Amino acid sequence: MKTILFKIWKFPQLSETFIVNQIVTAIKLGYEVKILVGEAGDPVSNSNNELFSKYNLSDKILIEDYDVPKNKMNRYFKGILLFLKNISNLILLIKYYNLHNQKGLLPLFEFNFYNNFRKIHAIHIQFGTNKHPVDLLKRIGFLKGKVIVSFHGHDLHFPINGHIQSMGYYDNLFETSEHLICNTLFLKLKIKSLGASSKKIIVLPVPVDTLMFKPDTLKSIKRTMRLITVGRIDELKGQIHGIRIVKKLIDEGYNVEYLIVGRGKYSEILRKEIDLLDLSDHVKLLGAQTPQEVLLWYQSSDIFLMTSITNELGMAESQGIVTAEAQACGLPVVAFDSGGIKYTLQEKVTGFLCPEKNLECYTEKLKILMDNPKLRNEMGENARKFIEAEYSEISVLSKWKELYG
Repeated sequence: MKTILFKIWKFPQLSETFIVNQIVTAIKLGYEVKILVGEAGDPVSNSNNELFSKYNLSDKILIEDYDVPKNKMNRYFKGILLFLKNISNLILLIKYYNLHNQKGLLPLFEFNFYNNFRKIHAIHIQFGTNKHPVDLLKRIGFLKGKVIVSFHGHDLHFPINGHIQSMGYYDNLFETSEHLICNTLFLKLKIKSLGASSKKIIVLPVPVDTLMFKPDTLKSIKRTMRLITVGRIDELKGQIHGIRIVKKLIDEGYNVEYLIVGRGKYSEILRKEIDLLDLSDHVKLLGAQTPQEVLLWYQSSDIFLMTSITNELGMAESQGIVTAEAQACGLPVVAFDSGGIKYTLQEKVTGFLCPEKNLECYTEKLKILMDNPKLRNEMGENARKFIEAEYSEISVLSKWKELYG
């Protein structure tokens, strides 16, 4: 059985359901999976613990620990032993040192550690920033398997995390990777602008489990219109604009309820905004929810608000899997035209787009949907069909099987 090594920094993390889905996709395709992490999270407190249990993901996690002794004498002694152990690969080791920006014994410990994965079928890096030292080891010919990289957005906006500068940061990765995966045309253009070969770039959306995320055929009729936003609570996700839009609707006499699912550092800012606008009876912060709980909230809602914007660092949403989940559940979408969001819905067919932060446009589009139940239902039905055709696991599985080989 062929093995795929997923390389991730911290796993699991609450906000990265799409990575769990990717790993499960590989398992469903029949590959053996190993998950190499720099830091292990807590599967029990993670929203995807049901998938962790079903596919035994916790048993597949390996810590990227080079086992470098803290004591200087022990470190040198072990270094000598590792050098002798790897003497047959001396030429490759010298090449690795020549490429490495750090000398001393660390490259030797890295080299020895990755000998465990030298002949593995494929290494799938999640987020380009997790490239080291795979890009260097692949360049010198030490690693034999194919290297695949999935970029997710923030890893292409320099300076990455506020401090990683461009300066050829991805040159080795672009050269040695077989496939560079991005979820929308928006990210493809971003990767190309950084110097990647267009022949290596594959646009492949993060799939949605349409067997799980589906409309509730027995949805009860409510007098109150329920709006919903799902996602990490931060500036980029833009939930504060959704709150302000709801204020406009209420001031115009609409009876609405707005649910915000997710957690994050901006939660207190949202609470203050809700209190300031006197919306505590209309806006609910639900916090973190499991996928099964999120499903129920989708199914009991009427319209999905995709409020993501471009933040102060110039970062924007690349795909936003929640938009696809909501549409799979039969919800029409109103969204800001930010980043790659426009590729995740069909304008005037499954939802509406508005210029970023244009609250007047956004409010008007919501009023159109709220005032026209027939249009709202038609768009919801179109949304389900669109996701089944473009974002379902079935439509994406065969593409991943071809890429993995």
